[in-house]
Amino acid sequence: MLSMIWNNFRRIGRIMILTIPIVVFIISCGTSKDVVTWNVEIKDSEIPITDKCDPKVKLQSIKTAEKPKLLPATELREARVKVIGIPCEDGEKSPEYEIPIDRVRRITYVADPLQPPVQAAVNDLPVIEGCCRIRDGWWFFDKVELRGLVGYRGSEDRVVYPSPTGDIVYESSFFGFDRGGSSLFTGFEAAGLWNLKFLDPTGAFQLGLMSGVMPVDESMFIPLGLYGRYTFNQNPSKYSEACNTWYLYGTLGLPLDFNSEAPLIGNEMEFQRYFYGFGIGYDWAINCDFDLSFDLGIRKMNLPLPRYTCCVNTPDENRNPFRNSTAILFRFGLTF
Repeated sequence: MLSMIWNNFRRIGRIMILTIPIVVFIISCGTSKDVVTWNVEIKDSEIPITDKCDPKVKLQSIKTAEKPKLLPATELREARVKVIGIPCEDGEKSPEYEIPIDRVRRITYVADPLQPPVQAAVNDLPVIEGCCRIRDGWWFFDKVELRGLVGYRGSEDRVVYPSPTGDIVYESSFFGFDRGGSSLFTGFEAAGLWNLKFLDPTGAFQLGLMSGVMPVDESMFIPLGLYGRYTFNQNPSKYSEACNTWYLYGTLGLPLDFNSEAPLIGNEMEFQRYFYGFGIGYDWAINCDFDLSFDLGIRKMNLPLPRYTCCVNTPDENRNPFRNSTAILFRFGLTF
């Protein structure tokens, strides 16, 4: 009996001896992400670098779980080390610091808490290649937009035309091109803009002309008007990682056509063709020369329909019914 118990203890001991290294290895692998840290030590200076989590605290070092990166020198500033700090609170975005090279005392890497830290040279840090996007336009424009568009005008519509034999009703559809109208419509637009340096020296605000084609309501409309745009990141830094940008736009103009025969200028706003709108969009830098762009906006339109063929007592300028509508507009395309 004793020998049997002893043999069982020996077997358990062998299993534990074989298992412990495996468990230690698994635990070390599982926690290595938390153990591995970088530490950027900062030299003292009259201009301190403060803690973004507590501006009253002067930093002597910044700890991070990510390897610091090098921002090369430009004509406007010296080289810097970019450090992603520890979040101030759980779930918050990590604070970012850019430390001038001459303020960095040393950078150390701790791979194992039982081993001394390893010092890393600044030249060994990964370089932020940055953004090559130069938003300076195309041809003689400071910005050019090419956009396809899809619009939605809400519920279905209808229009009634008088005739000698009685009223003729044209019903609308979800998507169509006849005078009855449609909830959905498509088109294409192009815009060329110039910088207004006397209003905004940075070139973020631009104003220009727009045109395009929009087949709807039994006419091929050509929108012609003014186009304004404000680009938030018009001039991205050469070594910045922020190359994309939000933008705002606005339009105002006349929808021209060669089918309705409606006058260009109406005697009342009810019989005046026009469009105006605004929206917000986003540019993704595809390469150094152009962006892939998407925007969402609202457009108010008053479009003339083909004129009556009867009713001689109706003045010529009032012979065209008008469709007044408000559309949600989604546009997509390229920005140069």
